Amino acid sequence: MLLAALLAVQSVLLASTPAAPQAARPAAPQQAQPSPIVIQPPTVDLGAVQPGSVNPGKFLIVNRGSTPVRVLDAVPNCKCTAISDIKGKTIAPGAMLELSASLSAPRAPGEKEAVVFLTFEGAPPAQAKIKGDVRLPVVATPPYADALKENVRGTIKLRAADGKPFTVVRSGGKDPVFVGFDPKKDAPRAEYEVAWDLSGLACEQMPLWWFVFTDRTDCPVVPLRVRDECTGSKHDMPRFQRFWIVKESLVEAGNGMQGKPTEVDVDLEHYNPPKKGAVDRPDWREVKSVRSLTTDLQATLVSKKDVGADGCLVRIALVPTRSGAIEGELEITTATGTGRVPVTMFARTW
Repeated sequence: MLLAALLAVQSVLLASTPAAPQAARPAAPQQAQPSPIVIQPPTVDLGAVQPGSVNPGKFLIVNRGSTPVRVLDAVPNCKCTAISDIKGKTIAPGAMLELSASLSAPRAPGEKEAVVFLTFEGAPPAQAKIKGDVRLPVVATPPYADALKENVRGTIKLRAADGKPFTVVRSGGKDPVFVGFDPKKDAPRAEYEVAWDLSGLACEQMPLWWFVFTDRTDCPVVPLRVRDECTGSKHDMPRFQRFWIVKESLVEAGNGMQGKPTEVDVDLEHYNPPKKGAVDRPDWREVKSVRSLTTDLQATLVSKKDVGADGCLVRIALVPTRSGAIEGELEITTATGTGRVPVTMFARTW
């Protein structure tokens, strides 16, 4: 009897105890809706392109949705890319809009990529990419001198793309230092390994480029960008005060003739990142003078032309005073300050 009574009391207590709350199940994640806009192709790969060339490409912006989509803006991330004006245009459901873009290849070898940022009303943002591999008739591997992390020496392999023998006549402003080749004993070949050495240079002396000159008229110089902490953001600090930079940090004048002028163009760009490009000094592109910092070249200002709201094209006549491989710097002075840009030329006597 007592046992039965205890069991009855226990069952009553259990029945009156509230059940433990169950943990709420997390809501199933909502899957993002696919964008109605598709870029075809997402990347235009131009392949091998010539230095200094302008290379066109085309994209199709396809609206696979059920409602119209309007283009709010299309902005390239690089001034090396020009695009067609599609801002404000509407793409009907199932229709497509063509976007033309061109990539201006730099003078130096290596891969170049630009991105066009697209924003829409009625669809998420999208991107269209265009890229090319700038190649010279003499291919350098790697196409730069990697002097990062206190590395001051290395080698570059040079190869004639057409397999024809050639001669390396100068490297880094001196006679070339070869690996596995003796120019006094060995015949010219189509491939070389050349050493570079930047040891002993202070930060302010570190060059932007290591130049290799050859005897090929179609490739008088192979410019190799020097990758170093001092050739990046630390280089050319006065740019913040003069409000301009040189668009390409190299003037490659190609083949010249001793005593005869060769005209080159130097693009200046407005520069004011702290104020997001605001023009504090409108006179930044008033060019006062140009001069050569090497006696091997004479430089004369020919003309100056304003380009858009933030560009300036400076034409300069260069006269080599001797024959052979020439490298140095040009100094450009505007109303807001002075800047320098490396210059190369192979002067001949014919």
